[in-house]
Amino acid sequence: MIFNSTLYSNAAFEPTNLSSEEWEKVYSSLVNDNTLPTLNVGADETQVSLCWHSDADKAVAQVRVADNQEMNNSKLFEGVKSPAENPNQVVCRVVIDGLVEKSVYYYQWYTDKGWSKAYKYETKSFGDHKVMVVGDIQITEIRENGDSSEQSRVGLYWNNFLAGVLAENPDISYLISPGDNTSTGSTDAEWQTLLMPESLRSLPVALAIGNHDKKGMTYNYFTNMPNEDYGRFFTGLDRDFWFRYGDVLYLCFDSTSGNAPDHMKFAKEAVEQNKDAKWRIGLIHHGIHGAGDAIGDTETEVLLTNIFAPIFQIYDIDLVVTGHTHSQGRSHFMHSGKIKAEAPTGGRFVNPEGIVYLNSNVVSDVYDDDFDAEHLAYKLVEDEVTTYTTLEFKGNELILETRRGDNHELLDSIIIEKTEEHNDKSIDKFFRKMTYKIIEVVGFIYTMVDNLVRKFS
Repeated sequence: MIFNSTLYSNAAFEPTNLSSEEWEKVYSSLVNDNTLPTLNVGADETQVSLCWHSDADKAVAQVRVADNQEMNNSKLFEGVKSPAENPNQVVCRVVIDGLVEKSVYYYQWYTDKGWSKAYKYETKSFGDHKVMVVGDIQITEIRENGDSSEQSRVGLYWNNFLAGVLAENPDISYLISPGDNTSTGSTDAEWQTLLMPESLRSLPVALAIGNHDKKGMTYNYFTNMPNEDYGRFFTGLDRDFWFRYGDVLYLCFDSTSGNAPDHMKFAKEAVEQNKDAKWRIGLIHHGIHGAGDAIGDTETEVLLTNIFAPIFQIYDIDLVVTGHTHSQGRSHFMHSGKIKAEAPTGGRFVNPEGIVYLNSNVVSDVYDDDFDAEHLAYKLVEDEVTTYTTLEFKGNELILETRRGDNHELLDSIIIEKTEEHNDKSIDKFFRKMTYKIIEVVGFIYTMVDNLVRKFS
């Protein structure tokens, strides 16, 4: 215990729903800056981290934490500075550790003008807990003529969507996103707008890499994901990462990379370090066994499915969260590309075989899903309906619920009960590892060709 913390309250967040006029004041005052911090998940439930930009001549990579808003008797955490995309700035990254469950903390980071205002962060239970899933936030870029109206519109929608979800679910512990957090991946203004909701000062995030993030390099400068793995053959923005929260292990892959050898190596090492985790959750961008236009897409259904689905089966993943298609859907329990068992909405499943794939839609500009496929247990066919999913880990149960973002109507739900341990040494998995060597060779060749194309395009 790092210091005497105070017990948490039911009001975990202070979400603010803003009018257009109120938002425009916030947006116009912040959009030309790039120094809002990202609050990231930590390597485990006792940690969170901050990442922010600061003037190179004034930067101090420090955060202080206290159990009171006056910041009396605070503890200082020091981090590291690294180059930013702007040569006049550096990126500061600090890990806060020693957190205790069900406690209230206040923290400040060191800005160009001194200490920031104090923000509240409340830890929830380190056992039973709830997670928010939302994908393809995809903050729009400012147009070439300087018109930022579309970016502001998406930012307002994001702010109020997040405020509504957190008001309805004050017990959420952290947010996971399967990528496309920005539109071009190359401007500070996209990230600054993404981080404008004040709720994000109190909500740690885990952000996978999407194909839009991959268009630029700004993800590098606005995140501090734990246990990042750059592999032997990854280049540029490529990386996987993992984190642990209680009994849940998250394996977060960069599915924009077909680098099968590094993805397999990463999964093996993460699982071996967390053999006691009850649940294993995969997080990737592309919609394997998903809804929408991933159905029939050669890259997703052939290349990426053959690279990632065997890894998920070999390492006994329970649930895979995907995005990319801007369409909400959920699969039956899948195994080797086929339905192992059906998973209708409202069902309860005890020690099921197979993997459920959850495809999240998008914060704005939702597509009308007129695609259908046998593997889908549920899909949202209405357009212009933003949704979110909560994953609640409760004892031996994983409770998955998808709701509308506007009125929180329940659209889809299942309960998975797990009383058996993972079996990582079956004969089936042994042979899968052997045959996957072929996929590793093909994936490696694809990666090298793709890297050359990107380098000279």
